[in-house]
Amino acid sequence: MFKKLNPSLSFLLIAVLLWLLQYGFDIAIGDGDGKIIFWGTYVFVGFMQVFLILSALLWLPEVIRRLKGNFASTSKDFLKRNAGSVFICFILFFVILIDFFGFAFFNEKEVERIYKASHYRTPHPCFHHGLVQNMAVEGVWGDIKYPLYTNSFAFKDSSVFEAKQNLDKKQVVFIGDSFTEGVGVIYQNTFFGRMRQEFSTNNQIELWNAGCVSYSPLVYYNKIKYYTEVENFKIDYLWVFIDGSDIQDEINYKDFEPNCNEKFVPKAGTIEYYRYNKKDDNSLLDIYKNHSLLVRLVSNTYNKFFADPEADEKIKYISNRLSWIDNDAVYQEWGKEGIKLAENHMQKLVELCKEKNIKLTIAVYPWATMINNHKRQLETWERFTQKNNIHFINLFPVFEEKVKETSFEQVNKKYFIQGDGHWNAEGHKLVKEAIKTPFEKIVLGIEEIDSLSTITN
Repeated sequence: MFKKLNPSLSFLLIAVLLWLLQYGFDIAIGDGDGKIIFWGTYVFVGFMQVFLILSALLWLPEVIRRLKGNFASTSKDFLKRNAGSVFICFILFFVILIDFFGFAFFNEKEVERIYKASHYRTPHPCFHHGLVQNMAVEGVWGDIKYPLYTNSFAFKDSSVFEAKQNLDKKQVVFIGDSFTEGVGVIYQNTFFGRMRQEFSTNNQIELWNAGCVSYSPLVYYNKIKYYTEVENFKIDYLWVFIDGSDIQDEINYKDFEPNCNEKFVPKAGTIEYYRYNKKDDNSLLDIYKNHSLLVRLVSNTYNKFFADPEADEKIKYISNRLSWIDNDAVYQEWGKEGIKLAENHMQKLVELCKEKNIKLTIAVYPWATMINNHKRQLETWERFTQKNNIHFINLFPVFEEKVKETSFEQVNKKYFIQGDGHWNAEGHKLVKEAIKTPFEKIVLGIEEIDSLSTITN
């Protein structure tokens, strides 16, 4: 009987054996982190199971012939009457091999790309994430590559060096998100780099840039708390550059539980970390999309031609990053909560600054799309600074005036990275010129300030 049921029965038995091995692997490894190392092989075994089951079905006509007593007299006759099944099995197996080795090749390229773009950024137990200290790397922002350096404080700087504060000088710290870090722009051309150069000969002050991508009030508060209390970093003046995307980031970080009690020394990510731990394998489909060239190709093709982008909640959420400003539905959905979280964390920062005798200034500014669309953002932080009697820098008029002089299209092209919304070198230069006078008034006391609530340009 076994001979009559072959080769379909053999294919099915091997498939069951592979399933038992896979099940035992699941039991042994569970959801442990080590499992990710084997996902490529795991997916290959899964494809082999599918291949074996399909092969068993393809060979059913031969099984039926054998059950009727019709056996091939020679191997040549056997191959001739099953030529179609042999050919299809060969093609299927060849496709699986291409998928396995092809994915290994292309995945390594993707790993290298992500590693180069991210290994100098690190999680942090107190303030969620930051830069790694003493790094000299090629920064990557979209298609832009640029030299990026950090000092021993893990702040973006002009070079790698052992940074020390001169406590005889006033210590001024800028903090914000990607605009303040200066993504896509070399240090010397960022508004912070230009400010430090402008005041490099001034023996009264020392400037530091604590900004980093995707920061928000939660991070501003925890990072300043960490540096002043754990690192014993002195701050006399703190300038916080609040971004329109901070509100969404507050929602993203609302479940983050900071641990700020111990000193943490961040380390650069290794390529092995990005190879084995940077994929979201939350479902069987995710596993196959992340570890199979064929499934990823089919998925991407479907998404490109058939899927509705509006139905993808993740894409919708990311594209709505600034929508809380002018979209009442989005504002009610999460913007209102995000503002409340942001104001609460900024209030904590206000109290921390009072406790540490730090003079606080808050600045707001536009993405390209916010130049003529920023009312809710502006009003939120105007009210906050007025309530707390804090210096307030409004940079929206700086860009609005440029639009009036030319056009939005020309301003967008001249001052912003195209297709991105962040400032380019010219945008940073414009911001530097705009904040120079308020900076001199607030930090150097060159002019008496009539009002502590608002300083505009």
